Amino acid sequence: MHDKVNALIFIAKNKMKKSRDPVHDLGHVLRVVDYVKKFSAEMRLTAAQRQAVILAAWWHDISRTIPKSPSFFWMTMVDDTVSALMLWFFTIRCGLFGGSVGIATRIILCKNIGTGAIFTKLLFNKKNRILVDIVADADSIDMLSQKRTAAIMKLAEASKMYRFGYRMAIWWVIKTTELHVKTEVARKYLKEMLKSFIAWVREKIIFDWHVKQFGIKWVEKTLKQVDELLQYISSPNYKSIKAGV
Repeated sequence: MHDKVNALIFIAKNKMKKSRDPVHDLGHVLRVVDYVKKFSAEMRLTAAQRQAVILAAWWHDISRTIPKSPSFFWMTMVDDTVSALMLWFFTIRCGLFGGSVGIATRIILCKNIGTGAIFTKLLFNKKNRILVDIVADADSIDMLSQKRTAAIMKLAEASKMYRFGYRMAIWWVIKTTELHVKTEVARKYLKEMLKSFIAWVREKIIFDWHVKQFGIKWVEKTLKQVDELLQYISSPNYKSIKAGV
């Protein structure tokens, strides 16, 4: 069983190396896996649960290896569903059924933006729903990765469409619940990531790039909103659940 799970991780790693999407590449997956491992170490998970969330982290963006160019829009709506199906297909090829690999497949399916909440209620009991939260929180936090943002900046320089996509991505992070992590363990990492992200954007080269692309008014307004988001996440009113299952 353990060897076959490692084989699935090996497959995912090789596939992500070939990703044409610099935002959803092997580097992103490695960071998400690292976060999941850190979260799991601080929470009372069983060995099977830890194996499931780590495997889900490896496979959660595998569908991003399919398109020939990055997609800010349509792939966002279907990537989790397709990734879950791809993992399911390869688990069968490896002769694996149920157990932690089955849980990992369901975790990815339940991350879907449109139907994830419904699937989570149907496929997981209350005790195990936190497994979806762990992977989703790790994925969300990496939105603030400087390496990832730098990759999006390069795409934004390439065309008006990607520049619009960059602005939409910033709006999505600030104005929706995308960064409202559900686990308390992820909250402390999120606060530190936000602080580092704000400091990075205020660096002259990075700040000037944003001003050139979007104007000083938009940059100052956005930084103010990020500051407000950090204050909210740091406040007692922030809604998250306690660590543990």
